[in-house]
Amino acid sequence: MWKYESPIGTMYIRRLPNGRYGLIYDGIVWETCDTPQAEADNVFMQCTGCTDWDLFNSLGYYIPRDIWDWEEC
Repeated sequence: MWKYESPIGTMYIRRLPNGRYGLIYDGIVWETCDTPQAEADNVFMQCTGCTDWDLFNSLGYYIPRDIWDWEEC
């Protein structure tokens, strides 16, 4: 599992029971991808299905570019 302390709150990428990787924010799985890197890419591009994140003005904030920039936990 990986963690990112985003400006809107903590986000997690975690392997789900079906083998896919889910983006979890505020206790909700917002989307799933085949790899954690694909999920991290979606967070970076603000294309997650989570409107709190996707519509957030991230200008001036550090957004991790790939999964290796997330904290492994």
